[in-house]
Amino acid sequence: MLATNKEYYLVSQYSILIADNDPNDTELLSEELKENGFEVTVVSSGGDALEFYQKESPDVVLTDLALPDMDGMQLLAVLKQFDPQSKVVITTAHGDKDAVARAFRMGAIEFLDKPLDPVFLVSKIRDLLAREDRALEGDLQLMSLASIIQINCEERNQAQLLLNLQGEEGIIYFNEGEIIHAEAGDLSGDEAVYTLLNWESGSFRLKMETEPPERTINKGWSALLLEGMRRIDETTAGWSPEWEEEDDQPDTVPEDRLQERKVKALSNIRDVQSAVILGPDGIVIAQDKSKDPEVEGSLGEFIQDKAELINGFLDGGGLERAVLSGSDKRIFLQPMGNKLILLTLTIRSSTETVWDSVQTINRRYRSV
Repeated sequence: MLATNKEYYLVSQYSILIADNDPNDTELLSEELKENGFEVTVVSSGGDALEFYQKESPDVVLTDLALPDMDGMQLLAVLKQFDPQSKVVITTAHGDKDAVARAFRMGAIEFLDKPLDPVFLVSKIRDLLAREDRALEGDLQLMSLASIIQINCEERNQAQLLLNLQGEEGIIYFNEGEIIHAEAGDLSGDEAVYTLLNWESGSFRLKMETEPPERTINKGWSALLLEGMRRIDETTAGWSPEWEEEDDQPDTVPEDRLQERKVKALSNIRDVQSAVILGPDGIVIAQDKSKDPEVEGSLGEFIQDKAELINGFLDGGGLERAVLSGSDKRIFLQPMGNKLILLTLTIRSSTETVWDSVQTINRRYRSV
């Protein structure tokens, strides 16, 4: 009998669960995944997704942020409680940096923008399944470096964060709730962190359980972020260079001129599209980059009235701020003495970062 040498391969078919109630999206995605060897199940609700996962334990769950019975975040939380090792990818057409940070904090392995390209999705899922070094990758436009730092420090991770911006590289090491070491070009330590915090775009790769090579940073992580944000504010939302040459200081500048300076500073905050400062009765005192300040003034007065009414029911002790999110922008409202700040933000803005920047500007431009 003639012997032949043959190699036999056991092909493992990965299973993907898609939770999305948009048939136009799911049909294209499921077809592409199936053509590439994946086993695909599609459900249209969070309840059905949970029931299927508990019975079949698919390798990856791809869930839309908006589901009819529960949102993607709620499904993520339930799945993580049932199976801490579950691999969950959040997809959405209306995400923002706060949502991205919350998803990663809750254990999502990826947060993707819709519409999804089917070929890209296949490549991304293969990459996610192939990760054996517990590395997490993402885009700094979806998740800011400040949020990544906060999450890793609060969770006391030991990790290495690699950053890349158009060929430039940076690196940050975390251990026991602090930043231990950082590098950016020729810089290291604190100054490297401050430089990297300016990166609004680029990619990141977080690798867990990585030992830092040395310790060059002794300042607490929150102090580093505050100082980094202060420096950013001074360059993007601080005094204009020509103002520095003037003799008058903030407390001696006429009120109307001070408000003009202040609104320009507000409009230069990252992710702010326009800024309006309103006086009593919704009167526009100053504005910058607003397409229709009078309409925004009326809107600000209306939102403030409704927000204060809601705050009264909640016994919140006074309105601190209000944020409304639409399909393509957000409205940020903050009382300031007898005045009101109204900012139009990009949909992917971080309201916490904007809030911190507004506080910095309020302190610097001391208004009467």
